[in-house]
Amino acid sequence: MFKNILVPLDGSALSERALAPALALAGHTGGQVWLMRTPVVEVAMVPTVEFFGNYSLRGLDQAVEKARQEAREYLDGLQRARKQPHVSLHSEVVDGDPAEAILQVAAARHADLIIMSTHGYSGITRWIMGSVTERVLAHAPCPVLVIRSDAVLKKMLIPLDGSELSERALAPALSVAAAFGAAVTLLRVVKEVPAHHVEELEDVERGLGLRVQDELADEARQYLAELVKTRLHQPVETAVRSGPAPSTILNFAETQGIDVVAMATHGRTGAQRWVYGSVTEKVLRNSHDFAMLVVRLQE
Repeated sequence: MFKNILVPLDGSALSERALAPALALAGHTGGQVWLMRTPVVEVAMVPTVEFFGNYSLRGLDQAVEKARQEAREYLDGLQRARKQPHVSLHSEVVDGDPAEAILQVAAARHADLIIMSTHGYSGITRWIMGSVTERVLAHAPCPVLVIRSDAVLKKMLIPLDGSELSERALAPALSVAAAFGAAVTLLRVVKEVPAHHVEELEDVERGLGLRVQDELADEARQYLAELVKTRLHQPVETAVRSGPAPSTILNFAETQGIDVVAMATHGRTGAQRWVYGSVTEKVLRNSHDFAMLVVRLQE
């Protein structure tokens, strides 16, 4: 499924954590990997002679060219060091805002997956990959795999809520899982019946409150079973849990040793901000130990 994989880098070891999974995926699919970097320009502010208190940028043109050259040399070095059979490696240096540059290259190279690591930074401007990742997730034309560590992706969790939106994560998630040989678990989280409703139901008939909760869980299990039977063509585990969706997903991932969680979202964009589907956003923002594959639905 993934033939063109884009890996944005900033020169830091942390950002390079995205390389191993990108190369593994490309090797599995016979695809190509595009390495890109935005030059970090470091210039000095110096007082002007003509007007007291004014400042100008000294050596801006030279600094820009130096930054571009360093970026090219960095990517060329990675290409030589990471060369693998059956994987085409390309590099691209793009000026401008890092997030905008990533989106520009993703569109130009028809990327079907972006893999990037959070918390990478470099240079005197120290642009933080975490904020760049958020902006890319808001506008990406393809799924984005956010890497949090060097852990091998061996256990994948796909939370579903029964909606078409959540199921849009299935195809790309299963492709990633197949490439890494990862075990897959489908998780359906059902809401808990509020305690006061249980009490009211118990007043009507003893045991009714618990039966209602059990029926919700049974419906969730039937949904997962039917999904596996009709749409999936590989063995997967299924699980049903009750509770608030974000915290239940996070707790399941932690207790089960999950390496990557795959979820879909509506990426809604505005002039200055973006809004995730609330559950995906909360899981993403609180997932410190596992990777996330975010599939944004195009509007």
